[in-house]
Amino acid sequence: MYNFVVAQIFGILGIIFSVLSMQMKTKKNIMIMLLGLNLASALNFLFLDSISGSLVCFFGAIETVINYCFDSKNKKIPLYIIAFYVIVNIGLGISSYHSPIDILPVICALLYCATVCVKRESNIRKLMFLNQTIWLIYDLIVKAYMFSISNILTIISIVISYFRFDYKKKEKNGKE
Repeated sequence: MYNFVVAQIFGILGIIFSVLSMQMKTKKNIMIMLLGLNLASALNFLFLDSISGSLVCFFGAIETVINYCFDSKNKKIPLYIIAFYVIVNIGLGISSYHSPIDILPVICALLYCATVCVKRESNIRKLMFLNQTIWLIYDLIVKAYMFSISNILTIISIVISYFRFDYKKKEKNGKE
């Protein structure tokens, strides 16, 4: 019971980071929030004995830090690093595979890899929408209830941020 309660506490932290991440205007701020989200997610899954989800999220935190460093220097992420991300994520999925549901975190990890590698914030939001939808399915199955709520709130946050930042921008550019 203790592990379940601690997991839900990390789930609440994840909700905060997740929702805030999609309301950030700049990629730098989005990345900082995604780092917090990945760490909270990894600990949540660890306390729920969901090793596949935990490993993927811990590695997602590492990806975020590496990509943040490249972005802060305005450097493009080399292809060999992206290939490394893909290989490690697939390897983590294979090493922690117990049932078909364990494939979902790997799919999310690959989507996340694409998410942190793109430059445009609007593309980050689109990829995160898909990512959060798949995580929602996984979280419901492994009983990560706080993260299920987080996924739903993040999806809503993505839709709101799309209208705040992307839709208005398209509308403004279309009228000019």
